[in-house]
Amino acid sequence: MSRIVREIDRGTRTVDGIQVQITEVVWADEARSFEVHRTDTGDDLTENGCFDTWPTDAQITTLLRAGQDLWSCPGCGTSIDASQADLIIDHVRDCDLVDGAGRPLRACR
Repeated sequence: MSRIVREIDRGTRTVDGIQVQITEVVWADEARSFEVHRTDTGDDLTENGCFDTWPTDAQITTLLRAGQDLWSCPGCGTSIDASQADLIIDHVRDCDLVDGAGRPLRACR
């Protein structure tokens, strides 16, 4: 079994409105992997498996949304924590791509 010989801080980036920390892990057998942690909570998003290559925004978004109860706007796709009803109401009111009931608007041609 290989052991970790070095961890390299690869910085932070914001994905889906959440800042994450990327760490490259170097193993004794010279293999490398990447871990992703939320900076606000410290949660290890890759606890159940790390990436073998640099993670894409789409891969990180999938990790961020896993296990969360999210509401997604049917018009623009914005995701909001479903427990934040006031934010959902504000979004529906302000989004140009849904009507007042949150139904997507059809584009006129």
